[in-house]
Order: sequence, then C-alpha cells, then structure tokens
Amino acid sequence: MGQRSKVWQRRVSDGPICRICHEGGNGERLLSPCDCTGTLGTVHKTCLEKWLSSSNTSYCELCHTEFAVERRPRPVTEWLKDPGPRHEKRTLFCDMVCFLFITPLAAISGWLCLRGAQDHLQFNSRLEAVGLIALTIALFTIYVLWTLVSFRYHCQLYSEWRRTNQKVLLLIPDSKTATTIHHSFLSSKLLKFASDETTV
Repeated sequence: MGQRSKVWQRRVSDGPICRICHEGGNGERLLSPCDCTGTLGTVHKTCLEKWLSSSNTSYCELCHTEFAVERRPRPVTEWLKDPGPRHEKRTLFCDMVCFLFITPLAAISGWLCLRGAQDHLQFNSRLEAVGLIALTIALFTIYVLWTLVSFRYHCQLYSEWRRTNQKVLLLIPDSKTATTIHHSFLSSKLLKFASDETTV
C-alpha cells in the first residue's frame, strides 16, 4: 500500500495524470471535461469513452457534470460473436443449429405428407388423406410457433445488448480543454504542496 502511494505521488509530481488509467499525457492528450479539479480533474478521452460505454451513463460520477456525447450502436456481428453471458451464448448457438436442422426436416416432412395425401386421394382413401393433411398443418404450425418464439426471444436479448453496448464518442470543444488542463495542473501542485506542509 505504501509503495503504491509513493508511485502515485511520483506520478502526480511529474504532472497531471488520467484518473482512470493513472498514466500521464505522453501518449494521449489529457482533458478536463468536467468540474472536477486536482488529481481527479484530468482524464484521457479514450479512457472516459470506454468508462461511459461500460457504465451506460453520460455524466461524471463525482461532480455529476453532463457530458456531450454521441452514441453509436455496435454492429450485429459483435453480438453474434459475444451475445452476453454463457447461457445466452449457448441458447443462441443451440437455436441456430436447431433452425438449420428443423427447417429442411419440416419442409421434407410436409412435402412427403402432402404427396402421400395426394396418392391416397387417387385410391379413394379419403380418411388417410385427411389425416396426412392434418399432420402437415400441425407440423407447420408447431414449426412456425417455435420459430416466432425463438426469434422474438433473441430480438429482445439483442435490443437489450444494443442499448447497453454502444460506442460512445465524447464531444468536447478544444478551447475548454486548453484552459482546464492548466487549471487542473495548478490544482494538483497546490494539493501536493499542502500535503507536504502537513507532513512536515
């Protein structure tokens, strides 16, 4: 714990750091998009966008400043690769496999039943023909109901995933960034100076 605190103090003394990844602004420019000051006032744009996307919010959790963001839905291919928890992934995979097997099986079974009913009608076996036609209708009804229920269930899962897994783009004017970075750096220096005075 003490070593971690020393590393934090060393990074703060070198300049402002990102409050999410605790890294400086060497690789990416630091921003101050909210009203937070000191060591909590600066953040990387990509870090904040990832946090807003994962938390499904659009405001700072500390000062409650509302960010100007643009949300873009992720493609459906990402949902197919990772639909969520393990049981949802297993359900989606099983339903897709069943659909691929049941669809041609239902089509062939319906065709055979209708063909048999046609042959029975030629030999005046109306009872057998009606039975085969009724079986065809029952198979088709069960197939359609199962398809609609499965499709509706996965559409609901996709809608929920699409709502909570959006790509967030942070919209910040450059003028605000330039002025607040300097203010946050001075605040961090003052906080460090005050902590040193307290220690002495």
